[in-house]
Amino acid sequence: MSKQKSKQQQPDQSGPQKQSSAYRKFCDEELVLLQQQYPKRTREELIKLINLKWLVKEKEKINNKKYFQENGFVIINDNEKIPVPQPPPPVMIIFQKQMRQQLEMTHPEYNGTQIDRTIKFELGSNQALKEKAAEEYKKLRQEFENQKKEFKIKYGFWPQLKKHLGEQENQIQPSSQQANPLACLLNKKVKQE
Repeated sequence: MSKQKSKQQQPDQSGPQKQSSAYRKFCDEELVLLQQQYPKRTREELIKLINLKWLVKEKEKINNKKYFQENGFVIINDNEKIPVPQPPPPVMIIFQKQMRQQLEMTHPEYNGTQIDRTIKFELGSNQALKEKAAEEYKKLRQEFENQKKEFKIKYGFWPQLKKHLGEQENQIQPSSQQANPLACLLNKKVKQE
């Protein structure tokens, strides 16, 4: 008997009951708009419609988070593919590229292995070219950040990178059984001295 009374006392709630301030704000704004648009509808009908709109809005938010980039593109729907700005290569790659171009111009007789050896040698000594590569990296990085902001403003999300099947999310934790090889080398050097 008490179960039947408690069931009768609860009002029939057809829509999802949201308590967040974002939902309440959305509900108030939509209620005013819908009351002007549909003056003959009851408040309950309008609230059902608002709840449906809220669910659609939440689903879109979730879908936006699921966009991944593949090969520099994001597939939004079956017909639309958007290019995604890519970050610049590391400074060392820029340095090697610049050095390779310079060697190909100054020494056309060098083959690939000679160029690679020269680049390795210059890596330690050519400070001017390193600084030039670092400046170019800063410039490219700034361009990338600007493109990223424009992309976020235009499309409203930033795509995630797809994780490969074998990849794990930062679960590498140093354990006591498996010592760090650098720490072992350092300990050996300290013991020898």
